[in-house]
Amino acid sequence: MGSQQRQHGFDQLRAVACLFIVLLHTVYSTTLMYGDRLNTYFLVAGFQAATNELMWAVPCFVMVTGALLLPAEKEVGYRRLFTGYIARVVKAIVLFGVLFVALEMIFNPEQRTVQHALEGLYEVFNGGGWSHMWYLYCLLGLYLLLPVYKRFTAGADEKDVLYVLAVYALFEAVLPLLGIWNIQCGFYIHVSSIYPFWLLLGYWLRRWGGRFPRAAYGAAFIGATVVIAVVSFAATWRHLTLDGLFGYSSPLVIVQAGGLAGWFFQSRSDGTGVVGKVLGNIDRHSFGVYLIHMAYIRLIYKHLHFDPFTIGIIPGVLAVALAAFLLGYATEWVLRRLPVFRKIL
Repeated sequence: MGSQQRQHGFDQLRAVACLFIVLLHTVYSTTLMYGDRLNTYFLVAGFQAATNELMWAVPCFVMVTGALLLPAEKEVGYRRLFTGYIARVVKAIVLFGVLFVALEMIFNPEQRTVQHALEGLYEVFNGGGWSHMWYLYCLLGLYLLLPVYKRFTAGADEKDVLYVLAVYALFEAVLPLLGIWNIQCGFYIHVSSIYPFWLLLGYWLRRWGGRFPRAAYGAAFIGATVVIAVVSFAATWRHLTLDGLFGYSSPLVIVQAGGLAGWFFQSRSDGTGVVGKVLGNIDRHSFGVYLIHMAYIRLIYKHLHFDPFTIGIIPGVLAVALAAFLLGYATEWVLRRLPVFRKIL
């Protein structure tokens, strides 16, 4: 497979992940705003299952980052790292963090005080602002250690990469599941986070994942998706707390997201055709849409008081998600033409 085809696969996965992140945040926001209206087992279980099913989206973003930046042929010196990648994320955190503080003050008159403004600015530093901004803080941490990861992959063979993936999976995905049975594990690794795992998995899938047929990755994604749905409904029915099976560290999500990424990484798309062009266009705007879309979800639900039940809960949620995406896309398109936003978006 040519490198250009591979690039289209990365772009398309990132575009699809962007769309489903908007849907994930819409579903979750609906649960927060109208959870008291979810008064039947199937509604409660369905919304919980939908949330659990969509957790693959952010890991796919991280895997694309690993696939693009960790290969040896991708040169990322310290100057480019700090003036390019890191500077872009820091500017996005500061600029959009301040904008979101301003929006809160505009729509909530009781918060138009110096104290609220200072508290909001402090939240830009401590990560306590709008919830979806956590990904930027995560991305900044990955970028800061990127030279270490690249030095490792430059000298590592497949066995080395698989070993590190296995260690991360064991300590960050498998052993934490013991908490379901209230069993505490005292063993840990000293760099404790699942996100380097996702970064390295993206690299492994790009370099060595082609030995497995594309259908196997599709089957892994479908199989894990079915299992997550079944377990989600069962957990709701039995009132079980099984969070370890559904988050970014879940073994099920690892199979699900890894399967989807492997399937897209082997894409033979040349980026032409209606679908290819649409996904390519969404990918070019995905970072900005991610930053902006939550503003419209909050506007629609919290300030316009739109009730999705008025048109049917599923059509209502899909309508809000589509509106948030389209408005986020349009806003990003406008902001991109302003000098202060141009280098960020």
